[in-house]
Amino acid sequence: MSTTVLTLEPDALVGAQESSSWEQAIVALVRRAATDGQRVVVSTQTKMVTPHQAAQMLMVSRSTISRRIAAGEIRATKVGNRNRIPYAEVRRVWEQQMDTIAAAAADDIEAELFGNDA
Repeated sequence: MSTTVLTLEPDALVGAQESSSWEQAIVALVRRAATDGQRVVVSTQTKMVTPHQAAQMLMVSRSTISRRIAAGEIRATKVGNRNRIPYAEVRRVWEQQMDTIAAAAADDIEAELFGNDA
């Protein structure tokens, strides 16, 4: 009995258009399995990234990530003696950073668009 695994990364799924290639890959896999009389099991798994990968994604230093983990600002899980950060947590921190940047720039943008009276 053979097992086929189809792995889809979150980046490929977020914001994808309908009838995208990943949907077609799933349908093809299920059809092939049905033809072969196989059972299909669908599951999810939390994608974890290293602090180094998180730092690259967030465009900060690795030590900043370590400090923020220690301060409880970034949720991480220990795997052995290493930290791993859920992908969803990295996205949450990124969105928080973007909100902070947008709020900090809002007055300047408003003044530039509508004059200094803002």
